[in-house]
Amino acid sequence: MILKELANIEDKAAKLKFIKANKAAILKAKKSMFKTSCTIEVAPKLVKDETASKMDGTNETGVFEIVGNSIGFLDSHNDVSIAGSFNKTVNESGQKAPILINHKRTPDAIFAKNMGVSIAQKSIRSLGYDADGTTEALTAKIAPIYDAKMNELYSNGEIKQHSIGLQYVKLDLAINDESDNEGFANWQKYIDQVINREKAEQQGYFFAVIEQKLIEISAVLFGSNPYTPTLDENKEIEPSNDTHKTEPHESHSTNTADKATKINYLLY
Repeated sequence: MILKELANIEDKAAKLKFIKANKAAILKAKKSMFKTSCTIEVAPKLVKDETASKMDGTNETGVFEIVGNSIGFLDSHNDVSIAGSFNKTVNESGQKAPILINHKRTPDAIFAKNMGVSIAQKSIRSLGYDADGTTEALTAKIAPIYDAKMNELYSNGEIKQHSIGLQYVKLDLAINDESDNEGFANWQKYIDQVINREKAEQQGYFFAVIEQKLIEISAVLFGSNPYTPTLDENKEIEPSNDTHKTEPHESHSTNTADKATKINYLLY
């Protein structure tokens, strides 16, 4: 698999040469993947929503607001979600995205009702990254929680990470190499939107995600993108000591109706 070949190349010059020579195949492979991207350990925000119906039938209910993804961060698959890339999918089908446990795509994995998905501007510091400014975040409100154990875990603040399942629709290679006219034009166009820019400059390339399709939102135990937390608007998250580290990730296949589908669990 071409993406595995790319991942196994350690020398920077050799990697950039491989990317330029196999650009079309790499982009095709990335668009064919079912990808998951996850969040850091931040307790979910509990909000009041009078329109929701509580499981016991009373009017007061706790609605959990979770953040599935954030825009502008270079992730461990070398992808950067560009502003506006979720707009189409949220408008067309965001309310239909199931709320699952650990990306298990079966009916028994649905543990809560999707009350609404939206794109909102959030402060970058509120996402756990030490920088000024704001960026987009894909958020969802969930209630009621059908599963008793999950309800207890949420109520106790023990569900601290979430992840979205997605597929890329449009993406471009951005490469800091003037000999690649198209790739370098993309680099100049998008590099200022990369919040953890130093990582992009160090490796010399990234994939700019222009449009992506939201498939599901999951509660997970471990995640990999440290800048997609559940937010508490009353306070900013204190960046951790390893805020700028990229954790290793693992990939494995799963048996689904489409056996060719590759699921990559990104441990950000």
